[in-house]
Amino acid sequence: MNIKILGCSGGLTGAATAGASSGSTCIQVSESIIIDAGSGLNRLSLEQMRNIEHVVLTHAHMDHICALPMFLGNLFDHIDHPVTIHALPETIEVLKDCIFNSQIWPDLTQLPSAEKPLMQFHTVQPWRAFTLDDIEFTPFFVEHSVPTVGYSLRHQQEHFVFAADTTASEVLNDELNRLGNIDTLMIECSFPNSKAEIALMSRHMTPRMVELTLESLAAQPHKIWITHLKPSYEQQIRHDIRANPDYHHWQVLR
Repeated sequence: MNIKILGCSGGLTGAATAGASSGSTCIQVSESIIIDAGSGLNRLSLEQMRNIEHVVLTHAHMDHICALPMFLGNLFDHIDHPVTIHALPETIEVLKDCIFNSQIWPDLTQLPSAEKPLMQFHTVQPWRAFTLDDIEFTPFFVEHSVPTVGYSLRHQQEHFVFAADTTASEVLNDELNRLGNIDTLMIECSFPNSKAEIALMSRHMTPRMVELTLESLAAQPHKIWITHLKPSYEQQIRHDIRANPDYHHWQVLR
């Protein structure tokens, strides 16, 4: 696997923000696969976009799907097969009803024709593995404010885990332990420790909550990648992480 973080912010950073993180969540797994379609997808060239065959979604929140309609719109007359959107049934329902509804955006399962659409859906379920480009994807339960899955990716001897948007919970602890040894864990941290209450209410994480999650694991991941910092709180979150020597091995993505 050649994991490339195209976007890892928990919001809209603004181009003029000094040292700001990249666009919102989008992870390139291979030339033809991305996880989520946040604004970070815009880092790909048009030619690179036209190589994407699979979009694997964690959930339907806007910061994870906002680039999907316009990305697909770039593909007319440039591909000879539909792009497959892999997602929970609840996520697919939201996309059909709220985005690709011929009001917000055209129904690309019917264009340019029903026989040769630009987009097709594939339903995923937790713990039902599927393989793309020789990479085994296993969705797993996480606890967020809408139906959401994280993904375990295995290729040869490498194991990458993206925990998506989630809060600290026994559910998350059990799921991560069930996955076994993890090479790289990419885990969110949306709020500083001072905003623990709002983090819980919105089903997100603080540095302390990430710490408690890691403490629950039977085997520690070799690498910890911290993602999804809310732009308004990014400096506070980074301060919380720098201030605690126990967190110095965490890599805060940018």
